[in-house]
Amino acid sequence: MRENINLFTMRIFTLLLLSLFSPLLSGYAQNNSFERFFSTGSLKTASYSIFAIDAKTGEKIAASDQKSLSTASVMKLFTTSVALDILGPDYTFSTSLAYTGTLDSNTGILAGNLIIIGGGDPAFYSTWFKDHYKDCFDNWINQLKKSGIKTVDGRLLLDLSAMNEATIPGGWVWEDIGNYYGAGVSALTFGDNLYEIHFASPKAEGLPVTIHSGKPEIEGLILDNKVMSSARTGDHTIAYGAPGLLHQYIEGTIPVDQTDFVVRAAMPDPPAVAATALLRKMKENGIPVTGGVSKIFSDDGTKKTILCTQLSPPLKDLIVPLNKESLNLFAEHLLREVGRKRSGEASLEKGLEAYQKFCEDYGINIQGFFPEDGSGLTRSNAMTSQTLVETIKHVYDGPYREIFFNSLPVAGVDGTLKNSFKGTPLERNVRAKTGSMSRVRSIAGTMKTKSGKEILFAVMINNFDLKSSETSKLLESILLSFYND
Repeated sequence: MRENINLFTMRIFTLLLLSLFSPLLSGYAQNNSFERFFSTGSLKTASYSIFAIDAKTGEKIAASDQKSLSTASVMKLFTTSVALDILGPDYTFSTSLAYTGTLDSNTGILAGNLIIIGGGDPAFYSTWFKDHYKDCFDNWINQLKKSGIKTVDGRLLLDLSAMNEATIPGGWVWEDIGNYYGAGVSALTFGDNLYEIHFASPKAEGLPVTIHSGKPEIEGLILDNKVMSSARTGDHTIAYGAPGLLHQYIEGTIPVDQTDFVVRAAMPDPPAVAATALLRKMKENGIPVTGGVSKIFSDDGTKKTILCTQLSPPLKDLIVPLNKESLNLFAEHLLREVGRKRSGEASLEKGLEAYQKFCEDYGINIQGFFPEDGSGLTRSNAMTSQTLVETIKHVYDGPYREIFFNSLPVAGVDGTLKNSFKGTPLERNVRAKTGSMSRVRSIAGTMKTKSGKEILFAVMINNFDLKSSETSKLLESILLSFYND
């Protein structure tokens, strides 16, 4: 009888131990379940952070050890979330035309300056919103005529005081900042702050190629061309340059036998290009400016008369190409704008402070959270997959869920996921932002599992030694494991 009691007691004790430690054992099994993806020689030294939850309940579905890793472009999800929260989906930027001085109504001579007042609009004359801005300068010319201005006896001033700081974060690397995706921000961003270099190449490989035009034309630009022809397909060039410097260098290869191969590079001085475009339009309409062009970086209090203002598309429209096409420039503008909204200063520093405050306000885990820009272009950005998923969950539970998730690429359909996961259950199922740079791959968003459960997930991998196609298959395998669970 005593032996039966002892046996019964031991069983109860064992059950109690299992109930106490089953979460730990479950977590251990969960962590080890991911190790099968990283057991090969090329991945043994890789670091990864994986997190997934039930979108509705917040229940944890999968979690690896939470490591703080470089984000690449999934950082844009965080930027978009903060911007929607702080600015709101209908927020717009403005760019204005104004003048100072006095206007002689008899002669039409303005004794003063014409001013373009930049408002930090990331999309001003952007190729992503051609129709929105196509008539802007024409409308400005018409307003000059209606106001009776026939001659500007002064200068064209570019008021850049809305964003008076370095145009690029300090952590961006030299290989990036001369290329189109490394274009810096400006109070007067213009045409995505990039220009096109049009090349022609010979039929044989290994020979110099020629530049036959640049669009838009940049006055004073010196471009050292070291590009060669190659049997390889695609653009394998790197442009080297820096904001404000009109001497740039481009090297690498383009395919053989091309008559008009286009490479995009970062404009060294976008406000100056905007000024040239407006002055050309004014000249065509017989409205000369007697002086030159100058930049101003602070408001000296001089009375200005606003002639007209161009508004941007609303934020809810801006974030669509930002996330689907991974536009670094748009993300960096939004980072600074949330800084302006929070503290009155559109700067990198104030924007990053707003990021931290956002996490504190909503109880988002900030352990290992080290933001350094808004786009993910710097390798110094770091966060855990849990932080990213908790951020997405905040948006999911809020009023901007549909706006946010509709801005994300759809697997096999559009954006950076257009050619991904085709022929799998992930096609047209996964909505997610991707991130990619040397030895960094990430993806985060939402999907439905085989059972119909909607989940929010983030997968971040650093320091691997795989080809791009192999890394894509690895991410696909991990997401399929979510789908089948």
